[in-house]
Order: sequence, then C-alpha cells, then structure tokens
Amino acid sequence: MKYLKMLGLAAAAAMALMAFGAGSASATTLFTDSAKTKDYVSGTGIDASLVSGGSARLTSGSGATIATCTGGTVEGITTNTTGTYVSGNVEAANMTWSGCSQTTQTTAGGTIHIDHTSGNNGTVTGTGFGVTVAIFGVSCTYGAGEGTHLGTLVGGETPILTIETTVKKIAGPFPCPGTAGWDAEYVVTSPHALYVGA
Repeated sequence: MKYLKMLGLAAAAAMALMAFGAGSASATTLFTDSAKTKDYVSGTGIDASLVSGGSARLTSGSGATIATCTGGTVEGITTNTTGTYVSGNVEAANMTWSGCSQTTQTTAGGTIHIDHTSGNNGTVTGTGFGVTVAIFGVSCTYGAGEGTHLGTLVGGETPILTIETTVKKIAGPFPCPGTAGWDAEYVVTSPHALYVGA
C-alpha cells in the first residue's frame, strides 16, 4: 500500500511537471495595459515605423554596407489572440522602404511570431518575406527562412521592435552576397501601447 501511495505521488508530480515545468511552452498574449487584464484580439493591426533619425541598414557578410534607408514601415495583422506565440501576417505592400541609398523594395510578404520572454517583452521570429536590393547594377533578393530570429520587441507605452538578424539570398546572380545583415529599430505607432505577457 505504501508503494502504491508513493507511485501515485510520483505520477502526480510527473503530471505537474509536464503541465507547468521548465521546458514546456507557455502561452503568449499581447495586452493593452501594463496590468495585463485586457488582450488584443485576433485581427488587431500592428503598425511600426523606423524611429525618428534612425535608419535600416543592410550589410554584406563581411560587414560592408549594402544599403541604408532612412524611412520605412511594417504593418501586420494578428491571426490569433493567444497561443505558444502570437502570429501576424505582413503583406508585401505593407513593408515599405524610403530614403534608400540603393533601390530597395519588398517583393514578398511573410509571417511573424511574437513569443514572450520576460516582463513585457518578447522575441520575434519570421518566415518568408522577400526584399530586393539593387547592388552593383543587379537585383539581389533576400528572405527569412523558416523561423528566422528577427529581433526583440520591448513592450510598453511606446513599444520598440529592434531588428538584428541575417537573411539569406534567395535570388540574384554574382556579385550578390550570399547573406545580408539587417539592422533597424522600429517604434510601434499603433496600437498606442502593447505589452507582451504569458
């Protein structure tokens, strides 16, 4: 009987670890308030623009600058309210570049995932996208592979999306670099406040 009781306790402990233990995925939700009492529903539009005075920078694998843009926007629509991560779709027309040193345009949309990390913050990954840049007189297209880490989202009254990633060449001849670094800082302009929670 003592053995059975111990076995029952062990089973209960194992079930608790499976439900709540380290290594299990926790849900991510985007909230309207710092107390995290009201969430943004599926279909919420999230708009972001390059921070004032900042720039988006594309670099080659050696660190040489390919192009810089002084303006740009990213607009997406969430496709779920809560889950392992919150997903969003970004159409090609809703990812813009302006004031660029080289002709730069988005040729394919993609999806992003926001996954809560700690506090009001999350990590952002992306899949798809196609950005074409004119380099040395040829068109070079870069994109994010499945689950490419794009950067971080710091939530708050003025949320900041920091992009710091490397994307792969998906089209273009030599002398297009095989990879390109993408560094930029965007401020979320709508909604007015956004907090990432679990």
